[in-house]
Amino acid sequence: MTSAVVGSNLLGDLLSRPRPAEWASLREAAERRLAGRELPTTSDEDWKYTDLKALAELSSGPALKAAVDISSYLLPEMVGTRQVFVNGHHAPHASCSSAVPAGVRFFPMSTASEACHALGTVGEGAARDLFEELNTARFVDGAVILVPKNLKVALPLHLLFITKAEAPTVVFPRVLIVLERGAELELVEEHHGEGAYLSCPVVEIRVAEGAILHHERVQREDPEAFHLGTLKAEVAKGGQYHSRTLTFGARLSRQQPWVRLAEGAGTTLDGLALLDGHQVADTHSFILHAEPHGTSHQLHKCIVDGRARAIFNGQIRVAPYAQGTDAKQQSRNLLLSESARVDTKPQLEIDADDVKCSHGATVGALDPEELFYLQSRGLNADDARNLLTYGFAADVLTHIPVASLRRTLRHLVMARTQADSLGDLS
Repeated sequence: MTSAVVGSNLLGDLLSRPRPAEWASLREAAERRLAGRELPTTSDEDWKYTDLKALAELSSGPALKAAVDISSYLLPEMVGTRQVFVNGHHAPHASCSSAVPAGVRFFPMSTASEACHALGTVGEGAARDLFEELNTARFVDGAVILVPKNLKVALPLHLLFITKAEAPTVVFPRVLIVLERGAELELVEEHHGEGAYLSCPVVEIRVAEGAILHHERVQREDPEAFHLGTLKAEVAKGGQYHSRTLTFGARLSRQQPWVRLAEGAGTTLDGLALLDGHQVADTHSFILHAEPHGTSHQLHKCIVDGRARAIFNGQIRVAPYAQGTDAKQQSRNLLLSESARVDTKPQLEIDADDVKCSHGATVGALDPEELFYLQSRGLNADDARNLLTYGFAADVLTHIPVASLRRTLRHLVMARTQADSLGDLS
């Protein structure tokens, strides 16, 4: 591996911070695995298109507690079901769990007993990314969600992570979600911020037999920020995990979802990235069909303008005894400028013979015939371009179950694509 001297200093600075007392053995194990490691470089296969030199130059002062106005982030459906974290610290005065039903445990990790759950055990045996290890070694706080068996939570829960960086800093959001047998939950996880910083979240999910989790993930970090996130989910027999990751912000972002499916389990793992300027958005996903009759559907879309770059590497593995697997993967990408770039690599690794698996990728500009058709119907060239661009993204947003979030994101996409000049398309 190529040495990253400045990056090594960054890692050293982060690990030189005082270690939080909670989960000492878990943190010590992460520190041992980090020993001698350095920031990945483009010489590493998994990072060949994502250059972290700018991150290596980021200083890493402590993330201090701060007060923020959250009024612009509130969603009406979740006024009484939210937990807020600012600079990695729980913000009790901004949080409100008055509408969380009895039996559901929804609280900050700093108040949890180490014995109440198995933090750090989801995806045991899978490779641990350097940034996942850093989070484990130095996270300060996070959210715990425990839903008891057969309880269907009527209102969605809201996790809001905000970074307010008056000086460059690093934050480590952490989330643990456990759904017991037959439970159902909708969750909205949002990341916002101001300033230059690194947000390095880790989300662990256990979905028990027959349970269902719908998970909306929204990344709207500051244009000067870095966002390097890891998600690991284990879905038991007949369980369902449905995730949608929407990437709008950050100078450089990377999402790394990892999902293991047991017998008859299913997942949808969709994503949308809307990029311009010099933004870089990287998604490296892995879906493991470990047992028979699982289903996975993945649709990942990128709209790339300016000199921005999108990377998608999606791997689906079907284990030898996972007969009856149904797996579909699509990477669809729209280039809006000659300088925009997309690198896409969908992958299937199949070790079973009775399966239905497919994958594909497309990269291209707007269809000239569609542009011509819209102009023939009275739209000018700019409006026709904006309408088609919005339409490319809209189908990912249509299925967001939380109405206010759906409207907010639609208006955001309309503003970014300039489709708002065409009136209300929502």
